[in-house]
Amino acid sequence: MQVALPIAEIQQAAKNPEFLNAVAALYARLDARIAARAPVCTNRGACCRFAEYGHSLFVTAAEVAYFVARAETPLLAPPDRSYCPYQVDGMCRTRETRPAGCRIYFCDPAAQHWQPEETEAAIRELADLGQAFGIPYAYVEWTDALRQIGGRTVDQPAGPTVALRIDSHERPS
Repeated sequence: MQVALPIAEIQQAAKNPEFLNAVAALYARLDARIAARAPVCTNRGACCRFAEYGHSLFVTAAEVAYFVARAETPLLAPPDRSYCPYQVDGMCRTRETRPAGCRIYFCDPAAQHWQPEETEAAIRELADLGQAFGIPYAYVEWTDALRQIGGRTVDQPAGPTVALRIDSHERPS
């Protein structure tokens, strides 16, 4: 079931400098906590190919508002839930505006134990921040959110097939 985003409230918040500064500060704190843990990325963006990697990315409405306001590229959307259109050749084209889930997730086996706690804390902070700025809470799958906010539909970006490794076990790509 697709959850509907509060589009009008997202558009309003995306124009509010106080809201944008608050989300930027939240992301800066989150990034500092993650950096202090020194996780390692070994898959070069393979996790952004959701169908191949076997997972999904969910975002809050507050994150969508921040992304809409600060994205440096045109809004894009994949035709389905299989990949993030902002990952190209293992690199994120929207690194500064990426959602909390992208900031927190690392395939590094040493990072697995702290990720759920960081995720829950970030979601709570984002929900509270959204409420403070009049954005009803919604937790939506990322690619659905991109389509709902009017991202231009794009084909899957070209790039090398990456061997997927989780806990040092290779999965077919």
